[in-house]
Amino acid sequence: MAHQRGYQRWTVSSLFSAQWPAEILNRAGETVDISCYQNYTTLAYMLWYQQTPRNGLNLVASTSPWMQNSYEEGYNEAKFEINRNHNDHSVMTIKNVTSKDAATYFCAAMRVGNDKIIPPAVAIFSPSKQEIQQKSKATLVCLASGFYPDHLNLVWKVNGAQRTEGVGTDEFSTWNGSTYSLTSRLRISAQEWLCTHRRYVCLLTGKYLYVI
Repeated sequence: MAHQRGYQRWTVSSLFSAQWPAEILNRAGETVDISCYQNYTTLAYMLWYQQTPRNGLNLVASTSPWMQNSYEEGYNEAKFEINRNHNDHSVMTIKNVTSKDAATYFCAAMRVGNDKIIPPAVAIFSPSKQEIQQKSKATLVCLASGFYPDHLNLVWKVNGAQRTEGVGTDEFSTWNGSTYSLTSRLRISAQEWLCTHRRYVCLLTGKYLYVI
């Protein structure tokens, strides 16, 4: 967001909830408190999101009255402290703010009960022979499908090391009527693919899902 004489500007919004204040202006190093209230008794899960111009919309963490906060990769309690003293109210405290934290922050509420958490089915598809022969490239496709809710973070690892170069992941999950799907692609050289000792892994929040 725009800077103003050493200040960072914050915008807050909400989904199925009320959130305040609407806009915050803080100096670097200060602490920011953002409150979120929802009055739907069946929406036990509350989720916090960060949206920046460069990185798009990312889930920070989810919280419920009966479990510890679950943080996504790249976010932690030391920076984003989330309190949930009541079922209908949550406060996210952003500590020691910097210009990198300037963003739009969303909170959302998610229904549980009849809606079950469904883990994804994950598969990696090998590159086509035509692509290897004609383009000297190889594209591996990781497909996570049949999951609910829609908060997945797919990561590629090659021989145990995270790979970001050549990776393209769908910005949003696809809704299929009752569940979601998400696709990520890893494009490498044909020479690397033909190197048989390489091990390609598609991960979800630090857990191995599928290996090829």
